[in-house]
Amino acid sequence: MSDFIRRAALKRAMPRPLAAFDLKAYQVLCQINAQLRVAGNNLNQIAKACNSAVVLGEPVIVNRGLLESVQHLIQQNQTAIKTIVANLTNSTVR
Repeated sequence: MSDFIRRAALKRAMPRPLAAFDLKAYQVLCQINAQLRVAGNNLNQIAKACNSAVVLGEPVIVNRGLLESVQHLIQQNQTAIKTIVANLTNSTVR
């Protein structure tokens, strides 16, 4: 209620109500966040191994399978996020 009064006094528009889709979108975004944390950890492991090899003067050996799986995970999540954003844009009450 106080938010309504504050916005009315400042002549600011009330935010648009969000549709029920938003709860599902939130849940999916939480899953994506967890997956991207795993991907970030994997990338850090790859970077640490490469940096250690350089410091020791050894050849840099990259686990291509791990790198490709991280890249695939990121691409999947980019697609999912774009879909969620499009659905949220279309689902807000106007």
